[in-house]
Amino acid sequence: MSRSDGLLLDAIERTAEVIKPILKNRKVKLITQFDTDGLTSASIIIKMLIREDVNFESRVYKQLTSEVVDGLSVNEDDFLIFTDFGSGQLKLLKDIINKANVLILDHHEPTEFNHDNLFHINPILFGEDELSSSIISYLFAKSINIKNIDLIDLAIIGAVADVVEEKWEFKGFAKKIFDEAGLISKISVTKGLRLYGRNTRPIYQSLAYTVDPFIPGISGSESHAVQFLSEIGISPKSGGEWKKLKDLSIEEQQKLASAIIRERMEIKEAAEDVFGDVYTILGRPDELQDVREFSTLINSCGRMGSSSLGIRLCLGDYSILEGSMDVFNQYRKAISNGLNCVREKKDFLHTTESATYILAGSSIPDTIIGTISSIVLNSNLVETKPLFGLADSDNGIVKVSARLPRNLEINLREILVKAVGELDEKAEAGGHMLAAGAFIPKGKEDEFIKIVDKILGDTIGNKEV
Repeated sequence: MSRSDGLLLDAIERTAEVIKPILKNRKVKLITQFDTDGLTSASIIIKMLIREDVNFESRVYKQLTSEVVDGLSVNEDDFLIFTDFGSGQLKLLKDIINKANVLILDHHEPTEFNHDNLFHINPILFGEDELSSSIISYLFAKSINIKNIDLIDLAIIGAVADVVEEKWEFKGFAKKIFDEAGLISKISVTKGLRLYGRNTRPIYQSLAYTVDPFIPGISGSESHAVQFLSEIGISPKSGGEWKKLKDLSIEEQQKLASAIIRERMEIKEAAEDVFGDVYTILGRPDELQDVREFSTLINSCGRMGSSSLGIRLCLGDYSILEGSMDVFNQYRKAISNGLNCVREKKDFLHTTESATYILAGSSIPDTIIGTISSIVLNSNLVETKPLFGLADSDNGIVKVSARLPRNLEINLREILVKAVGELDEKAEAGGHMLAAGAFIPKGKEDEFIKIVDKILGDTIGNKEV
């Protein structure tokens, strides 16, 4: 165990010891973010609270904005728990922290703020930055009660969703959590083609739904996937039934892998990215055993306004599985439509010397602009530069989702925080080095681009010197 690992675990255990007796005497309000990491984190804490017989209510939000914070009704006998956000919004939470106890379980870049009422667990504060909020929530829940060790699969799902695994392999502290999941037979790992829904969906859908690794011309298009299979001599059907990846012969799998590699070489992407670890959750229904598939399903529930379905699935309520699959299909259509908008409407893409901007307006929902930005950055649609997706949100606000190629060593969160600070004192930003977000006033998009370009130019120029 490294020194930072020990410091983090000690802090979590001390915090759990202090908080456990307090919870039963307070009205607990759990507030979380709507993506996979946020929903798995919330599910872990919900199960923990149920086991401790604690009364609570939970809420899910897209972002922890000043508007959301102002709308929270807080009393002195409340105990607020924030998962997957809060660290970067401590200034917004000052009045609440002054009034009531607050626990933050987060992994985003933190701002500095200390108070006797604040319990703040963030791996960055302890020199560890390769963890998800779901892992932090799991470690806290396990410190409250060892029974919560059975929630470790949710920690892994949230970690995979937040790309804690580097090159599709867990490392550092996260690797220890993954190994622990294997030891208690919650997760198994095999090597293979990294295709979405490899054992549950027809192979043409697996190809179309796979965006990481991105397959040019095929990712996002079922018809192109069918054509692709035909061109390489693989029949998508057998005996009138659609084939799944597991139904392909060894020869067909090799043929498929070679063809995918050839397609990716067209955009100069690494061949080895096609292969990697395949994580299987043990003890869940077939549809939910693939970690990445389960992760995407939860994400779709959150981003399509059905967060409760995602949480219920995490907690083992499979009666709503069919309904959640309907939500997933809506999500996939929204992603496909968004990608088509970028492909077909070239005026959506604005390229400068320093970055690429997707000016989506109202054509792409703000709930999926981050996903679209990630896919576009990993495709052959744009140059390898920092990418900023801009989409109209609510009440005259524009959501900004920023993504950074892994070959660049700059901090996107710092870029956005500085940019929105210059743009408008009420604008807000947060996130990570490689992925960050912000909200800016509608009508200030051009000014925002000019500011970001200047900051990027100065930042990259200084690094080159």
